[in-house]
Amino acid sequence: MRRPERQMPKEMIDSEILPKDDWIGWKPVPSTVTDDDLDGIEKQLGMKFPPLYRTFLKYVHFYELTEIGLSFCKHPIHKWRSELQKLYEGWDCQRIIGTGLIPFASETNMDAGPVCFDTRNRSSEGDCPIVFWDHEWAGTENEIQVMFSSSLKMFKCLTIAAAASINFIYHDEDDPIEQLDSKKIVMSEFLMADPEGAGGVAREYWTSWGVEPDEE
Repeated sequence: MRRPERQMPKEMIDSEILPKDDWIGWKPVPSTVTDDDLDGIEKQLGMKFPPLYRTFLKYVHFYELTEIGLSFCKHPIHKWRSELQKLYEGWDCQRIIGTGLIPFASETNMDAGPVCFDTRNRSSEGDCPIVFWDHEWAGTENEIQVMFSSSLKMFKCLTIAAAASINFIYHDEDDPIEQLDSKKIVMSEFLMADPEGAGGVAREYWTSWGVEPDEE
């Protein structure tokens, strides 16, 4: 819960975390985001956020959450709107937005590019599949790849990831072999939480880093 943020809003500074070099302790604080704020951003984008994402943005301000697979755009108090704007203007996001995708995070397993809501396949409840845009495959059929079947399933999977006491995504020959069984158990729970997305079409993506659950 530290970061090198020289202009960290005073509301988010956690004085109970001792500074280390230029790293300052931070804490989440209640969100100041309103429905009118989000309506304005949706109007700018020409697309609506999934309802759960609106609730998420109105919950707390933060800097970092779990980075298993994706890292949410920073959401600091007073500056959250400019952080989203930077995300919308980065990478090749203007073209991405033009195709019906809304960036909200960055892919972390291979630094591929933005993670987005795919509004082209919206459900009747307004939810969307979660995809990432891979800059190395730009212009090909692999440019856009599924991560989760919906934002609901994404939040369920990331809750499992956040509660895990081990990084269950990666394992290689240098890692303690006794950890592999524990990683497989968490990975199995993670995949089963989204059988159509993470555990279905996106299973190869999630299990390609060295952890594949045993067949039941």
